[in-house]
Amino acid sequence: MTFNLLTKNSTIFSSRFYELDALRGFSVILMVIYHFLFDLDYFGIHEMPSWFWPQQLYGFPITIMFIFIAGVSLALSTSKTKDAETLTKKLIKRGAFIFAVGLIITAVTWIYPHDGAILFGVLHLIGVSTILAVPFLLSFTKEAQISGKYKEKSAWILPLVFGIAVILASKIVEKMSGPIWMVPLGIHPYGFYALDYEPLFPWFGVVLIGVAAGAWLYPKGERRGFLSFLKNEPPVLKGISWIGRHSLLIYLGHQPVIIGV
Repeated sequence: MTFNLLTKNSTIFSSRFYELDALRGFSVILMVIYHFLFDLDYFGIHEMPSWFWPQQLYGFPITIMFIFIAGVSLALSTSKTKDAETLTKKLIKRGAFIFAVGLIITAVTWIYPHDGAILFGVLHLIGVSTILAVPFLLSFTKEAQISGKYKEKSAWILPLVFGIAVILASKIVEKMSGPIWMVPLGIHPYGFYALDYEPLFPWFGVVLIGVAAGAWLYPKGERRGFLSFLKNEPPVLKGISWIGRHSLLIYLGHQPVIIGV
């Protein structure tokens, strides 16, 4: 299982809202624990009891958390962007970068362990979703805010409605089967297996719901009034926030370390 792991220079980094960094950091900690337990079972070192199997217990919620935060961060990043043209170029470039990192993971897992190679994991999803989300983000830019084109309600309602629609449509898509090239959509041959698989249906819907949440909680890139109590970061969260800000590096390095140990 992989996740959307963000760093200061990565795809959709939010501009210093420590609460998001802390949530992401907490998710990273859970991810490392998850992979440690998974590896123990996968390599036959220690079999996990069925009731404690991490995928059943908390693998799914961790994935939701990461992908949701990715959407929130997209909204925040866009609110700091000058205009629609700049936004489009930036998100296409960043989305392509994250997708390319995902392809490297595909190549590595194709070599080893091969069985269950990651063809479309979370990084692939985040890369593609970053680009697909552009139409939902055009009204968030500084230019739109200054010109009056920014409408707060439509800014979060549109991605929310589409996000829910994508999730509902996935109930139909998941019943379909098809060639391997349709794997990104959630359509795949019978017997398909991957160690990490987050297709656009339903997960792009979670990204869009995150975008909606970001637009509502942080209108024009600022905390909504009732979040004012979050102004000062508690010292106890500084370490977790640091992890959240460097999560891409931690993701890329943690599995080789765990497997090596």
